[in-house]
Formats: sequence, structure tokens, C-alpha cells
Amino acid sequence: MFDVSKAFDNSSETVSDFFQRPGVGFYIPLYQRDYSWTKENIDQLMEDICRGVDSLIEQDNNAIRFLGTIILLLEKDARTNIKPQDHRALPEKIFNVIDGQQRISTISLLGCLLYQKLYILEKRLPSDNIYDGLKEAINRYKSTLLEIFSVDLKRGLPQQKPIIIRGSIDGWTFDGNDDHYQSDVSSFLASFIRKISEEQSEFPKIPENSLVGKNIKQMNSWLNKVEKSHQQETENEYFPTAWCILEKIPQQYLWSYERPELVSIVENRQEKISRIEGRVCSIIQLLAFSYYLLQRCCFTLIEPKSEDWAFDMFQSLNATGTPLTAIETFKPLVVNFVKSTNGEFKGSISEKHFGKIDQLFSSLDSASSKNNLTNNYLTLFGLTYDGGKDPSRQFSFQRQWLTKKYNECSSINDKEEFIHRMANLATYWEKVIKFKPNEYPVIPRTEQLNDKDKKQAAICVLYLQNAGHTMANTILSRFYSLCLREEINANVNFVSVCKAVAAFFTLWRSALPNTGLDEIYRKLLREKMSWQKGDSELSVEVLKAYFKNVLIEKEIGINTDWKRKATRYLGYNKVQAISKFVLFITSHDTIPDPDRIGLMKIGTSGSYPIYLDPATWISPDFKTIEHVAPQKPNLQADATWDEALYENDDYEQIGNLTLLPTKINSSAGNKSWIEKWIYYRHLAESNPGKLAELRQEAEKYGVILDNSTIKLLTEASHAHHIKPIVEIEATGKWDKAFVEKRTERICDILWERMYEWLS
Repeated sequence: MFDVSKAFDNSSETVSDFFQRPGVGFYIPLYQRDYSWTKENIDQLMEDICRGVDSLIEQDNNAIRFLGTIILLLEKDARTNIKPQDHRALPEKIFNVIDGQQRISTISLLGCLLYQKLYILEKRLPSDNIYDGLKEAINRYKSTLLEIFSVDLKRGLPQQKPIIIRGSIDGWTFDGNDDHYQSDVSSFLASFIRKISEEQSEFPKIPENSLVGKNIKQMNSWLNKVEKSHQQETENEYFPTAWCILEKIPQQYLWSYERPELVSIVENRQEKISRIEGRVCSIIQLLAFSYYLLQRCCFTLIEPKSEDWAFDMFQSLNATGTPLTAIETFKPLVVNFVKSTNGEFKGSISEKHFGKIDQLFSSLDSASSKNNLTNNYLTLFGLTYDGGKDPSRQFSFQRQWLTKKYNECSSINDKEEFIHRMANLATYWEKVIKFKPNEYPVIPRTEQLNDKDKKQAAICVLYLQNAGHTMANTILSRFYSLCLREEINANVNFVSVCKAVAAFFTLWRSALPNTGLDEIYRKLLREKMSWQKGDSELSVEVLKAYFKNVLIEKEIGINTDWKRKATRYLGYNKVQAISKFVLFITSHDTIPDPDRIGLMKIGTSGSYPIYLDPATWISPDFKTIEHVAPQKPNLQADATWDEALYENDDYEQIGNLTLLPTKINSSAGNKSWIEKWIYYRHLAESNPGKLAELRQEAEKYGVILDNSTIKLLTEASHAHHIKPIVEIEATGKWDKAFVEKRTERICDILWERMYEWLS
């Protein structure tokens, strides 16, 4: 009788055990797809590890993270099947990776980054004996991490080789340079190993313009937050501090036995942590992260005995069926509760609300899009619910969070209200986050308001979404829920909130980086406006007062303080969506200033209102931001541009920017001032009878415009914002001094209008 149990071996292995098998290398066959993990995959992995350490802090000793199934097939004829090859450099055992190459590759890269950070921090520790134990722990982790990304052949130069290579383009080499590793993953591993073996002080640079390079940068950004978590003034949302780790996690987990000298350093830290204390904290935080990765993250490893069985198993595990989400697996709990209390789910209030949630996901047909929306939706719901940590992106954490919060609702009404809140957010997502003015002119529920208000609310929403300011949705969705529940004046208040959030965000990001902004919203939700706090302080007045106090705390709450920073900070190279919005705000109802040629000033209300309109925001005529003085001019060939603009990247200032249609922007490119001025003249001219005169004027300055270019220029509409620039004239100067004046004027108008929205 055939014994099916012998068809394959299977086991559960930690990351450490999986990679530490001596002499084992992984080979990705030619038919496998390229490395393709996305930013979302990276964020999921890094967040899960960080949350795992959080679970240990909360003394969940069973906390593990399942990283999926890996299918490996032992290569029985390496000399024939491994191509290209240097037979002297073949590992003792080679496994073909049938499924799991993305995870193996990514964890190998992560191992490099952890090794590098621990190596650098160890070198910066003093030579005092008190740090010997910490150095010993670091070296033990470094030794394990080395095995995550390398296989030790115990021969050749260097003896360590990349643990994973890609068939047909990579080949394990006995010695020599690393040119034999051509794939992005193996090339980076090889160069990293080379730096270690030769004890070079610098580690390899992150590869540019590749997915591997982007993912390395993304993992590094997470590790930077882990490393610096002890520096946070408020509760760190990313990772626990060293003192929490040493207080809550048994030390034998981290380094085999207790080290009171380390506890003493951390516990007796100064109020303002010294540089050495900070390094010790960083090391402890990174070691906790490494511990969870190595000992708490695990795979199910399957090793079929034949290639046919390997691929049958692969197909079975990767079937085309769409996996269930946390929301779908949470729904039966609601159904069962309703049935146990009211007798029937169908026709119940909870079913009505759940229908809104189901509707949000109904149009999605792929597993990835469904999972992505679930993750983002539950993240937003978690924030609005209580302002605390969102329910992660891991399926089990999400379902546990939903179940816990639902069960905490003590009455039937409370449980119905929980689902009602989820439904309100689903409707907000459909109507506001997915708002498209080419499909629907204004945001639903604002239709009855005056034209100005509903358009300004819509453009604020579009702007905040384009700028990637997702935290704005926490507050907007809370106020939009009042519209959905038909509270008095809810639509008027929603418009005011859209403008207030846009104003606060613009004033902050035009003067300061993004750091700390999310925590401002979390605190507002926790203390005043989350679902759990109720609606007693859910008012426009409370919101505006809170925002203005924050600006004062950040020393940008007064015009002069904000302007001093904004004139230096606000520019194209910070956040382009903000630059675009600022140009819209300062073009709306403004006119050329007759006393300051080239500048605009505020005109009468309604003098030119088309800019704060959602249709204008998405119009091709305003698609791109133009640098008037080009980004890359040929200063030797073209003397019309002031070299001083390029000494400190002052050409990036908001005063050097304007709005142009894409095709015209491409055409204008790096042209001289006179050529650009001719372009702007055509754009600003609304009288078709003067086009012939403009062509003659262009020829006078030696600028020849072909008919196709003129057609592009004259077909563009709404070029009112160009008129102040045109008044400078062809012989005028667009230099650093003028750009600074224009920057100052733009900031003056911006402050006046944004602060009005906050008042």
C-alpha cells in the first residue's frame, strides 16, 4: 500500500531555524517570476514584527507571526541543473524555491539592515567593561543575522556567499569579484557580504531605481523608527521603548540571561537622555525587533519528494479563490448575536448597516484589492473609534480587534451602534474618499448649500487626498457621519471642517515637515472626537480652537512666526500637492498689483473665483507645476537666469512656481526668460484678434512659434494667474530678489486666507 505520509516532509520552523541549517543555499529556478514585493508587503511585515514586540510587552508569551508556507525541492543533480555554476562554490545542499522566494529574499535583505545597524551602534559604544555584556549580545545576534543572508562554504573568498540566487543570471562564485551576481537581491547580498569580509568601514549603497532599493529604503525607515523610539515625546505608535522592553520582556528571551548592568543604565537614564544612553536604548530596541523576527516569526516548511508533487502542492496552496477578509469573518459573529436576541438577522437594523459595509467591497474582484481596502478601512475605523492603535494589517489581529470591540458593547443598542459607525465610515469612503468631480460635481449631502461653499469643500477634499493626508479622514468622517444622520446644520459644519482641516494642514506643511502630525490627530480623537468620546465636543468651534492652539505650540500660530519659516520651507521639493494648492489659493480672486509689477494682490470677492472649484483642480490646464526659472538651466549658454537662484536651490521656492498645462510645461521646459514670457503672453491673452500681433512680437525677439505650439497655448483656458507674470515684460528680471518678493507675497495671501478658514 502507498504511504502518503512519505510524499513530503513538513515542519514548523522559526526564521532562525530555517536559515541556520549549515551549508544550505536557495536557488530560484528560471521559470519563477521576478522579485515583486510592494511597499504594502514591506509595511505589513515590518508592522507585524513591531506589533509582535508590543504583544510581548503586554505579556502575551504565545505571540508569534506566521509568515506563510514555503515549498522547497531538494536539488539532486546540482552539477547538471544549477546554471551558471562554478562547481567549487556550490553549497552542500541546494533547494529549489517552488514557493516563498519573495519572503526568503526580503528577510535576507532585512537581515543585512539589522546587521548593519547593530554593527554601527556597537562601534560607537565606549570601551568600559559595563558594556561588554551588551557587545556580547550584539555579536551573538550578528552571527545569527549573518546566516540569514549568507551561506558559509568554509572555502573560497569570501567564504560566505549570498544565501539565495536566481537561476540563469546569478552564479555562486569561488572567489573573484561580485559581477556574477546580476539579480538585484543577490547583487546586494554579495556586495554586503564583501564589505563584511573585508572589514570595510562603509556598507554598500542602496541601489537606485530598483524595487529592491525601494524596499530596502522602506525597511530602513521602519528600523529608524525602531531605533529612535526612545526619543518620542509622546507614546510611540511604532515601537516600545527600551525601558518598557526590559521591564516587560524576560531577559532570557533577548540574551539568554539577565544583565542587571543594562537595566541599570536604562533605569537610571537622565531626564534628557545622553548620547551613550540613547545608543544603549537603540541597541535594546533593535535586539527586541531582531528577537521577534528570528524566534517568533515562523514558516510552515513543506519539502515534497518529487517535482510533480511540489507543483501540485503549489497550485493547491495558490488557488484562484479569493480569501476571506477580517470583516467577512466578523460578520457571522454579528449574525449569531442578532439571532440569539431578536430571532432573525434578515431585516434587522444590523443587517441594514452591514449592507452599507458590504456595498463598499462589492465592486472589488481581486484578492489584493479587497485586502488592501480592508486594511485601509479598518485602520481608519480603528483611529476614529478610540484614537488608539489601529487594528494592524494582519488578518488575525483585525478579526480579534473587531470581535473585542463588538463584545465590549454591553447592550443590543450599543452593538447596533457599533455596526452603524462602521456603516457611516463605509458611506464616507464611497462618497468622500472616492469622490470624483468628473462623475459627480460636488460631495453628496452638500448639494443644498451655496455654490461657493460646496465647491470649496470639494476642492479641499481632493487636495487632502492628493497630498496623501490620510489622517484628515479621521476628522472629516466623524463630521460627515452627522450629515448621514441628518443632524441640524451638519452639512454647513462639514464644509467648515473641510476648510479648517485643509487650512491647518497647509499652514503646518508649508512651514514644518510631516513629523508628529499624525499624533496631533490621534490626541484630538482620544481626548475629544473619537466615537467612544461621543459627540459632545464634536463641533467646528472645538476643532478650530484645537488646531490654532497646536499652531501656537509649534511656534507658527502667529503670522510673523509662520511666515519666517514658510518663506524658507514652502516649495516644490517638499510636497508638490501643497505647492499646487497654494498656487490655487493665491490665484483665487486675486488681480495683478499695479504698484508691484509681477505680483498679485487680493481683489474683490468674486473677481476671479474659478480657482477654488473641483473641476478646475482636475483640469488638464492646471495639471503640472512649472518652474519659471528652470530646474536644470544651461547657465553658460543662457545668461537670462540668475545664478544665485541655484546656489541654495532657491529655484524650488513657491515664488518661482506657476501652473501650466502638461504639454505646454513640457514645451516650455528649460527655455530662456524671453521665450517663456512669449509663452505666458499667449496663455494670458483672451482676445483672439491679438494673436497675429503676438506672433510678430515673438519674432522680434527671435522666438519662432510653430502652429501646433500656438494651438496648445490658445486652447488653454483660465490663465488669469499668469497675468501678473506677463506684466514683467520681456526685458524685465526674474531673479532671486524677485522670487523672494513673490514668495513673500504668496505667503501673505496664503496666511490671510488660511487663517480666515480657521477663525
